[in-house]
Amino acid sequence: AKAVIATLTRRNQVFSRSLQLLLLAQTLLTQPSQSFSIIPDSPSLNMKSKTSLSSTSTKHNNFSSSTSTSKKIDPLMPTMIVFDLDDCLWSPEMYTLNAKPSIPIERDLNPDYNKGTTPSDDNNAREIGIVGMQVPRGPTVRLFDGARQALRKIALDEKYKGVIIAAASSSEEPTFSHACLNGIEVLPGLTMRDMFKYDQIGRTGSLTSRKTTHFRALHEESGVSYNEMLFFDDCNWGDHCADVTSNFGVISQRTPRGMQLSEFHAGLEKYRKEAASRGDA
Repeated sequence: AKAVIATLTRRNQVFSRSLQLLLLAQTLLTQPSQSFSIIPDSPSLNMKSKTSLSSTSTKHNNFSSSTSTSKKIDPLMPTMIVFDLDDCLWSPEMYTLNAKPSIPIERDLNPDYNKGTTPSDDNNAREIGIVGMQVPRGPTVRLFDGARQALRKIALDEKYKGVIIAAASSSEEPTFSHACLNGIEVLPGLTMRDMFKYDQIGRTGSLTSRKTTHFRALHEESGVSYNEMLFFDDCNWGDHCADVTSNFGVISQRTPRGMQLSEFHAGLEKYRKEAASRGDA
């Protein structure tokens, strides 16, 4: 009887191990081109406080507690830069997703990696971190290259110290948008959420499909004057830029193909010219 029990126990162990391997193989086959670490999709998960999955330590940046300042150092910079999210900073749009993006995808965070001219050039630094958030068995929400380059400049260039970053999005799935803000990293250990001090996301309650409602809320929450704001929006579903400019005097820049670095610089130049004309320098 003991021999029979021992045999059955061994068979059960072999069966259990085979089942585990089968499930693992099935998972790998459904994600042939992605390399990722799975974090449970739980309402209690605090993405902001979790340990970074990156293999690189957090860079010294303008949002580090030791370097953050409450006042901008360049008078010709906007006091607040406001970004739309869908089709401006990232793609795809939230309304096209059938579930919340909950799987962090790790890749190189530096879009300029290997483009530097010298070994000491920061562009040569490889930085592994969370480049996107994937819907289970679905698409991955990623930043446009130009958007990632712009956010990295804001984080690393000293001239952006003290500039407030905010979001104004009429997303139909605000919880999806927040999941992406919480998870996507700009630098190793620095998420979009760490950079964005304010966000007005959605189209319920006081917020509608018009971005004027989002800007009114941002103004009331932050105390920043409208003429000290710079806004980027793709405007593919309506000319939000013209709307907030004509109603509030916000300087704005369209990004119809997703944020391009040239459009980021164009928006900054518009603001600098306006600020100089009113004597802010």
